[in-house]
Order: sequence, then structure tokens, then C-alpha cells
Amino acid sequence: MNRPPDDRYSRQVLFRPLGAEGQARLRAARVLVAGCGGLGAESASLLARAGVGFLRIVDRDVVELSNLQRQALFDEADVREGLPKAVAAARRLARVNSDVAVEPIVADIGPRNVRGLLDGVDLVVDGFDSFEARFLMNDACVETRTPLVYGACIASTGLAALLVPGVTPCLRCLLPELPEPGSAATCDTAGILGPAAHLAASMQVGRALRYLSTGESPPEAELVYADVWEARFTRMAVPRDPACPCCAGRQFDFLSVETPQTAVLCGRDSVQVRPLVPSKPDFATLAERLRTLGEVVANDWLLRFRTEDAELTLFSDGRAVVKGTNDPARARSLVARTFGV
Repeated sequence: MNRPPDDRYSRQVLFRPLGAEGQARLRAARVLVAGCGGLGAESASLLARAGVGFLRIVDRDVVELSNLQRQALFDEADVREGLPKAVAAARRLARVNSDVAVEPIVADIGPRNVRGLLDGVDLVVDGFDSFEARFLMNDACVETRTPLVYGACIASTGLAALLVPGVTPCLRCLLPELPEPGSAATCDTAGILGPAAHLAASMQVGRALRYLSTGESPPEAELVYADVWEARFTRMAVPRDPACPCCAGRQFDFLSVETPQTAVLCGRDSVQVRPLVPSKPDFATLAERLRTLGEVVANDWLLRFRTEDAELTLFSDGRAVVKGTNDPARARSLVARTFGV
């Protein structure tokens, strides 16, 4: 049976505040999903299903078994294949909605590449798992006047806010300084419920769809907070800080900070090691050399090497993730000994 071309979005178009005109704007919209974990995976799914025409999905990580509890875009086959999250997400979304163009990028967002990743997009959805990354993206969005939908989730709670440069406060108005290391709860210390991650993503995408379909900026920033365990929902107005170094002073501190060579990954018992000079590894040659020493899984995007003592994943941009340690020095040593970089 032949269906009319708008049948996919018919129930959405019936929603009067959006309508056919809003749906057309969604089709023309371009969105960057920055991070494809608990927030980003669900946000990407909702945006694609809503008919947002172009999604650029950027994530540095691979799909792991522990992700499946809350990241509905992925399945066990993605874990077995060792697929990068951005690639697995793009594959799944192509089967969900072939009308949407999805550009997967396997990369760690940092000062060197963030401006290029923002090029040509109308809005950014925050799917990060660290304050450093959020502050970096906030700087870049304020500098380029790109709206940012901030989001976060932990334990049973989630929150979201639409931040429009020049109209609303920015993230540094809400959080003037980075929290002290160890002072903020993480998924590793407090855990995370799947419904909390999905609710936070839903609130984010709700803000995104309204902005993209109407073009209307909120009169003031509003932080929406929800607790799925306690069934509590709160809305809080967020004032703009006239002394904010970012949106008031145009001081973009995090865009000028050099990315460290090593970083302990939140909730992963893992360390990421960056090369001093990015370069594409020769996976075929490395795989051949390492197969006599341990288990090797290689594809177009990464090489994963397992022994009894360690698991190392080398990506196509030269980054490596060492699982099973929080010691940067040990991680650097293992990468150098195993991959020679």
C-alpha cells in the first residue's frame, strides 16, 4: 500500500504548535549531537524519528555491554563487533529513518576540532559525560552564536535547559567554575537509572524541537529538573550573570586550553591516551603483529587488543583507551609498549 509522503510524521504534524510548517523547518535543520552515551544516544534517536534532516553524531567511545541498560540505540551485536558508538548509532538510525542524513564522527571533541564540528549546524545537543567537555562546548557555542541544549543525568535525576547566545544565560552563568575533582557525583559513584537518562534526553529534545520548528528563543533561561524515582518535576528560572567571563566578557578560556595527553574517563576505570601528533594507524599491520600475543579485533575504525592483564583500544585518529587502570603513567607505558606510539 502506497502511503502519502508525510504519513511518517502525521501525528507530529497534528500537534498544532508544530504543524506542517514546523515539520518543514525540522527537515531543513542541522544538529550536532555531541556525545552518544546515555543522553546523546536517546537524543539522536528522538531527533531522527522526529525528522530532523541532518544529524552529526560525534563520540570517542565504543559500545560496551554496560551501555545497553540505558542506551537503546545499541544492542549486543554492536558490542561483539566492537563498533564505535557514532558508527553503531548511524547504522541503526539509517534503518529507523532513511530520510535523515547522519554523519558519524569517531573523535574526541577538543579545542582543536570543536569549531569545525560546529560548522554548518543550527543547534547542539549536549551528550557529554564531563564538565570540562561541556565548558569547552559552551565557549564554542557562545563564540559562534550557536544554541546549545544543555543536559545531564545522574542516579534517578535528569535536567535540561536551552541556552541561546545573546538571549539567555550561558552555561558559565549557571556554573561559574569547574567543580573540584571528585566533588561531583558520577555514574560510577552514584549509578544511573535508564529512565532518568531517557527523561533527560526527552526534555532536551523537547527544547530542541520547539526551537528548531518555531525559531523562537525563550524569554529567559529555564532549567527543567526531574526525579523519576520520587516522581518530582521542577522548573527554575536561571538569571544571566552580568559578570560572566564567557557570554558577557567574551573570554573563551576553554578554547585556548591544550588538551592533556592523558585523561581518566568517567565511570570507566579507563584512561584515554592522546598522541602528540595525530596520525592514522595501520590496523592490518598491527593486527598481524599482535595476534600471537593476545586476542585482536579490528575493523575500519579501531583495533582492540586483549591480554590477561589489559585491554587496549586504538582508534583511527591515533587515540588509545586503556581499560582496567586509572593510572595515566601506566596507561601511557602500555600504549607505548603495545602500539609503539
